[in-house]
Amino acid sequence: MLKGAVDYFWLFSLLAPVFMALSNLVDNHVLHARYNDPVSYVIVTTWISLPVAVGIFLAKRVSFSFDAWFVGTAVGFFFTFLFILYGVAMMREQGTNVVTVIYVSPLFVAVLAGLFLGERLYAVNYAGILLLVASAFLVLYKKINAKNLALGMILLYSFASAASRVVTKSALEKVDVWSYFFWFLVGGLLGSIVLAIAWRAYGRAVTKPDRPTLLLMVATDAFSTVGLVLLYSAFYYGSVTLASGLTAIQPSVVFLYSAVLLRLRPGAIPAERIAGRWADVRKVGAALLIVAGALALIAV
Repeated sequence: MLKGAVDYFWLFSLLAPVFMALSNLVDNHVLHARYNDPVSYVIVTTWISLPVAVGIFLAKRVSFSFDAWFVGTAVGFFFTFLFILYGVAMMREQGTNVVTVIYVSPLFVAVLAGLFLGERLYAVNYAGILLLVASAFLVLYKKINAKNLALGMILLYSFASAASRVVTKSALEKVDVWSYFFWFLVGGLLGSIVLAIAWRAYGRAVTKPDRPTLLLMVATDAFSTVGLVLLYSAFYYGSVTLASGLTAIQPSVVFLYSAVLLRLRPGAIPAERIAGRWADVRKVGAALLIVAGALALIAV
């Protein structure tokens, strides 16, 4: 990569989890305290993105190549349904725990990218990914078992997310970010239509959010849109394995956001349970692992 591309790669890789963590926090608050219908939540938030798709189509020259329209639409379509797993978990669990389990995905990405894209890193880089994932699990207080099935379900989401990142990287080697993201949004909109029809056939109508909840849903959609565009831009400029590895800082960012929110508005999200004798040790340990993992990840 050229020097400018390298700079963009690291910048986008680090900024993406900052915005996506904001989206996670809002999702956790809305689904926990305001809108306990994850299926309707997926449908409504997907349709909120329609103006973004229209804006991209009008402002950019959208590619109609196979890697843009077919791959982007397919990934967006299937993720509409997988996002329900995320919604259920966010409704039942503390956001930090959900995002922590999701961010096992960099390990899946490393394996899949090696198998299908031929990406190879140095041993120290893989060690960095492991350290970052380990830092996330220092802030997870629950074990995954039959009593907290929501966290078990999110493992499926994590693997699917990893697979989609590898597919996306493959497509972005041939098309630009905006074209791919446009078709991703189109796929999500098509998936939401099918989901709404299936939901109605099941005897349920889409729950209409009140105005404050709708505004929060617009906010989470804005944060996730910025985060995804940054993440896809990182994939465009460099390694999907390295970029995904850096996103493993997201659970720790969510934890920081959650700690501030719980201090300002107790009860807005499920309470953090990183408490007790070893709480401070775990927090400091997670911070040190992030630093060590990030340094190992950028080592050459």
